[in-house]
Amino acid sequence: MKINFQQKHVTIIFSIIAVILLNLIFYFGFFRLDLTKGKIYSLSKPSKKLVSSLDEPIYIRAIFSKVLPEQFKFIRIYVEDLLKEYRQASRGKLKFEFIDPLQPNAKISQQEAHSMGIPPIEFSVVERDKLEVKKGYMGLALLHKDKKEIIPVINNIEMLEYDITSAIKRLTIKQKKVLGVVNVHRCDSLTNEDYREFKEHIQKLYDIKQVELSSTSLQQIDALLVISPKENFDDKELFFLDQYILSGKPCAFLIDRYNINIQSFWATKIYSNIFDFISHYGVEFSTEGLIADYQCQKVSLRTQHGFLVMESIVDYPFIPIITNINKNHPLTKNISQAALPFCSPLKIKSGLKDITYSILMETSKYSFLKKDVFSINPMTVNFKTDKSTQKGPFIVAVELKGKFPSYFSDDDKFKKLQLDIPERIKESKTESRILVFSSGFFAQREFTLLGNIIDYLLQEYEIVSIRSKKVVPSAMKPVPDIVKILYRYFITFFLPAIVIFAGVIKWYFRKTKVVVI
Repeated sequence: MKINFQQKHVTIIFSIIAVILLNLIFYFGFFRLDLTKGKIYSLSKPSKKLVSSLDEPIYIRAIFSKVLPEQFKFIRIYVEDLLKEYRQASRGKLKFEFIDPLQPNAKISQQEAHSMGIPPIEFSVVERDKLEVKKGYMGLALLHKDKKEIIPVINNIEMLEYDITSAIKRLTIKQKKVLGVVNVHRCDSLTNEDYREFKEHIQKLYDIKQVELSSTSLQQIDALLVISPKENFDDKELFFLDQYILSGKPCAFLIDRYNINIQSFWATKIYSNIFDFISHYGVEFSTEGLIADYQCQKVSLRTQHGFLVMESIVDYPFIPIITNINKNHPLTKNISQAALPFCSPLKIKSGLKDITYSILMETSKYSFLKKDVFSINPMTVNFKTDKSTQKGPFIVAVELKGKFPSYFSDDDKFKKLQLDIPERIKESKTESRILVFSSGFFAQREFTLLGNIIDYLLQEYEIVSIRSKKVVPSAMKPVPDIVKILYRYFITFFLPAIVIFAGVIKWYFRKTKVVVI
């Protein structure tokens, strides 16, 4: 009996020791299990690589209120978990602390938090049957040497890792790379108000310069973006663009085949020598029409019926949702879908020498070519197909790599330019990269894809993979009309028939049941 009593004591003591040891192990050996597609709640490899290579420490001050409304409490928990992963990956080079300026004797006062660039947020909360307005803090301050980066408000965790990693990169970067955006011949030069927020993010990592195509303007440009030109380029401009590409610097062409007036739902074909220029390097644009796709985005339309204004949601096949995406390419591997409005088919020229290509995006098998497009009104355009209709998938984005011959390799063609230059490049000396997208319209809306293009051009591959890490609803596959009808009749008639049949069977057996006494 005494032995059993001692054994119980030993078991209890060992159990307590085991619990303490497990707590210590899990406290210092922090880990999380992320079962989401794309690991959106885990620190990505590029972020781990960046912080593991830190030479000097980075301090993060998480300016967070301890008391937050229920809908924001999980954000504080998520931020703390994420910062622990950063700290673990940095091997102690990244340190953080949580500070609540609303607490008495706080390390940072409310005034100091405001001067840092982290303002208080007002929350509406219901307490004691009263609607009250309270304030709190949800921001980060990253400090490195004499530099600082501020994330003033964290109200969405979807892009938090991107914000933190890009902030760390800005703190440790020695010199910004320069992105050139062509601003001649009615190109979209990212000056529209739609780009304001996007540019604020991009300019934290890169310098953006509006450029004309001349020998001097392109000298300091690390990558070039040409979006939706609507007019002809003169030959001298094309020459300097050609020489830029042959010098080994990357260039992306986001080109519309039609000029779209979305207010009047009217499309006019663009006639520009940029298409012939791009064709020289290996990619041809279709001149016949626009791609329509039953796997498409929905749009809201207003129609006037007398004094009534009706709003309806309709499919818009001229805005295909692209899901056939190259998962082996760093630019697109983390993008699950993208909308490419008013795109045209691309064709890879045969017989390319010393040039390789990668297809980045294709439309779905439900796509087809709509020829002779003028009106693009979804309520009036006939989107039905027949046997003569050219059907997809169609290539809409491609990358070309290799040593390209000059567009002006012919001496007579070059002499007509009458340029006094010391030397011209007749063929790429190093590998050149060209990206071609058959839509420029998407740049105003698909900022994740546009950001990836810029990051990829400037060879910031780690930022590409982090930016794309977010929750995107999967596109539903179109269901044929016959299947819809079968489902409707099955639910309406067949299911009730099964219930009635089961009831009749049960009634029959109950009626014929023999009672034995």
